[in-house]
Amino acid sequence: MTGRASGWQPAAVSREEYAARAVSPGYARALAANPPGAASNPNLLAFGNSGGLLRNGVCWWHSRFTRAALYLVYFEPSKPKPDARTARKAIRSLMNADRVVEIPGYSCLRDFSADYTKEIQKILERRQISDGVLRFAWIDGLSGSHRVSGRRLGALLDGIHAETSRAGLAYVKLQIHGIDAHSLLVTEMEPLGGGGYRCRYLDSNWPLERVWEYTPGPYPESAVTGMPGVPYLQRTGELRRIRAKVAEFADRAGRGNA
Repeated sequence: MTGRASGWQPAAVSREEYAARAVSPGYARALAANPPGAASNPNLLAFGNSGGLLRNGVCWWHSRFTRAALYLVYFEPSKPKPDARTARKAIRSLMNADRVVEIPGYSCLRDFSADYTKEIQKILERRQISDGVLRFAWIDGLSGSHRVSGRRLGALLDGIHAETSRAGLAYVKLQIHGIDAHSLLVTEMEPLGGGGYRCRYLDSNWPLERVWEYTPGPYPESAVTGMPGVPYLQRTGELRRIRAKVAEFADRAGRGNA
């Protein structure tokens, strides 16, 4: 199921616009929503999940990069495009989620990432190796059951709902039977009657926001439509650091120091 066809907004195209809009909890969510009638979202990367170790993809890092870009990027389309060195510096900063990034010469992430697909893919794969192999992040992919009770699933979704309501786009590990864990960015959790949820999310294998619905009941037969595994909320601290960077930038911009 695809996500919302309304509520979408383009990314900020000036420092001033970004400082005014990005502090709102709804800014990144509006960027992630589906543009009316579009086959893809210009606020997302131009390419999906691919490559990586054993050609099994880099979904964890693709999702993290996407979340950082939705929060931390603003564009300056009237300025000249960056040279390769400046573009690579911006890409590294987004992978590290360590600062607000200006991207001159472009008006959306899709166009910038189309020109720098190789550079972005390279850093995603490097981070996969450094995190997954050297820091043993692969062990995390084995944690958590792919099959839980309806009560446990409801509690997990309650936690994700609290995170999206309080902090913004939630990074979720999806534990799937028989394969390595996948990752999603949950953009919004809409409560439904009877304790259920309508969950909107970004999947690095798809170019648009999608939807799953949860109805309390025995898992997996009746609990979920459109979700193949069990979602576990992760990287909440990373999101808080990202939002702090946004707030610091907006404060400096308000004082004329950004």
